[in-house]
Amino acid sequence: MRDAVFGWASRLLLRQNKVERSPQGTSFDDSQQYMLVEDRGSDVTIFCFAGLAVLFAGLPTFEFRRLLKQHGDDYNLVFFRDIRRSAYHLTPSGEVGGLAFYEGKVREVMARLGSSYNVALGASAGGGAAFYFGTRCGMDQIVTFSPGFPGTVYIEPKAQLHTYFNLKKLVTDPKAYIEILLVTLGCLWVVRSLVSRLGDNYWNVRETYRTFRTPRPRSTIFYGAGCRPDANQARMMAEFPEVKTVALPCGNHNCASHLKQRGALGEAILAEIREGMEAAGYSEGTHRAAG
Repeated sequence: MRDAVFGWASRLLLRQNKVERSPQGTSFDDSQQYMLVEDRGSDVTIFCFAGLAVLFAGLPTFEFRRLLKQHGDDYNLVFFRDIRRSAYHLTPSGEVGGLAFYEGKVREVMARLGSSYNVALGASAGGGAAFYFGTRCGMDQIVTFSPGFPGTVYIEPKAQLHTYFNLKKLVTDPKAYIEILLVTLGCLWVVRSLVSRLGDNYWNVRETYRTFRTPRPRSTIFYGAGCRPDANQARMMAEFPEVKTVALPCGNHNCASHLKQRGALGEAILAEIREGMEAAGYSEGTHRAAG
């Protein structure tokens, strides 16, 4: 019964995205449908990691692409989908070894595009992937929205009790209450599935960021100030001087939607990227021939 509840919550929360037609000038793996590469000849590449909903900051690929382009930037875009909804721990074919598989693919694309400035971007579980792969693959910057690690901020007993019995939020912001409830149940389902397949061999994103490389990549975490699990996660990551946390005035896990509804999501992402490039001494405007 518990598995059925977790599975139902996950399916309700994590909507399956439709397969999209590849626009001209893109490279798409039709057999696996986990990677989309848009080489625009830029010397800057944004790697976008979808969350468990197989979306990017709550948006389908085409809308996310259009959102960034509206603000005048034409960077290379690389999209990764976690089609097994396993926080990238399983390969697209459902085998163990997903983390190594996706890391290898990220490194391949980085080498092929040859950009001088690389950014990892993601929301929820995709934010965890942005931190993990962005750190391990030597990217220059990480920008995330409510990154989904560690899972304990949602599923430890104290956190679950607060979520289930937060009657004040249920009355004052029922949509946010339901969203956080579903995220909690979905997280339980994913962690339970991973433990059954992998034992304890799943990522420790925080320790990877702490110890894997020096200097650590400059990072930004946007989160809803009224979402207690995400606020706790942001406070944990604030120990690192390289991490900037931005509290948004909302109670949702999907805090990117708060910015999108106000027409500010694209500019918020690009403003962080420009600020990171300026801090790194990178000069915009470099382009090469698209490969």
